[in-house]
Amino acid sequence: MKKLKLLNGTLIFLLGAGGACVAQSDQPSLGDLAKKTRQEKKVVKVFSNDDVATVKSDTSSQSAKAAPSTAPATSEAVAKGPDKAKDKDMQKAAAVSKDSPQVAELKQKLTSYQQEQEGWKKSAKKYEDLLANETSDFRRQMYEEALQGDRQNVEIFQNKIDQTQADLAKAEKSSSTGQ
Repeated sequence: MKKLKLLNGTLIFLLGAGGACVAQSDQPSLGDLAKKTRQEKKVVKVFSNDDVATVKSDTSSQSAKAAPSTAPATSEAVAKGPDKAKDKDMQKAAAVSKDSPQVAELKQKLTSYQQEQEGWKKSAKKYEDLLANETSDFRRQMYEEALQGDRQNVEIFQNKIDQTQADLAKAEKSSSTGQ
């Protein structure tokens, strides 16, 4: 009788263990799951011009309106190469304004700094407006930090503008005494 109970216990154990093994073999391996997941993630999105919005900058359209006679020469210079285009633009600016190349470069740099500063001022104004209407503490903190950074950038560009104006005044004075 003891042998029969032992045999029954062993048989029940083996059947249970066998059932667990069969149940495990029905599931795919982790490697197979990883391959399947990786293949599913390879979705490629192709963008066309219709999908992407194109925006023209205001400065390029304003400069094109301001100097339409210089446009063919500029495109001709761009075709020769970016460095030659820059040199040609600088020479042209110097010839038009009868300034030395250094003065023309400083004027161009000054204009660039002023445009950058205006961009930072607009960004700061946007954050001021957002901050005035925001009720969420988290967003208010984020807007305040962004506003502080924009104001610092405005200040940095004001320093650059002041320095460039001083350099420009020196360069104009030295070029006028040289003539």
